[in-house]
Amino acid sequence: MLNYLMCMMCSLALTNSLWATDWVVGTTSAYAPFVSLDEQGQYVGFDIDIAEELAKKLGRSLVIKDLGSMPALLLALKQNKIDTLIWAISITEERQKQMEMIYYQGEKVTSLPLLFWKQIPPHIASIESMANQPNGVISVEAGSFQENFLLSVPGLKLKQVDKVMDAVLELKYGKSLATLVDPSLVSTILEKFPEIKVLNIPLPPSAQALGNGICINKNNQALIAQVKQAIEELRSTGKIAELEKKWNLTGK
Repeated sequence: MLNYLMCMMCSLALTNSLWATDWVVGTTSAYAPFVSLDEQGQYVGFDIDIAEELAKKLGRSLVIKDLGSMPALLLALKQNKIDTLIWAISITEERQKQMEMIYYQGEKVTSLPLLFWKQIPPHIASIESMANQPNGVISVEAGSFQENFLLSVPGLKLKQVDKVMDAVLELKYGKSLATLVDPSLVSTILEKFPEIKVLNIPLPPSAQALGNGICINKNNQALIAQVKQAIEELRSTGKIAELEKKWNLTGK
């Protein structure tokens, strides 16, 4: 009986050890060049490469968990259903209060691109002027940095969508007058939809972002320290710069 119990305990310890080797990263596709699916249905993109490099540094097996939208990702992180969130998440003061955000890519964002289909209406010169238009609906990704900014502007008519590409299609089919997106996505969007016109909207200092961050629950201090060290190593060896060049993110 004693031998049986010892075997069971060893088996349980081994199982727990195997579970501990998984590193569950939350993300969502359709966000090229950061995350998308290739023709074989495999996750690819800058953030996927970063996650793979970090997994090597951490000595853990990467598990990608696609949760479909920003709100779902943030909730999963809060509930410890994922270890880390990597999805080109803009670092803001408000988000830093809710979770640890480790900078890994991108420059400070002082303006955001407001996209229109084929032409910018002559009476639109600022984000505030959108509030005066009867058809001035702005589609925006739910839970995004862009949505948070738009919510701070009185009188705007917003339509939340799950993904950036959904917002672009809202423009194309005349369901929204404009959409606000991350600056790093503009070149990719224009390649697919050259009809789009861009109006850059300046951000007040309080609404600016400090690049993109890897998100971790503040209670997981051990993982935070490991990821910080791994990112610093990837930066010092030039690996992050190499991946930025691979995915055409240089100068973003």
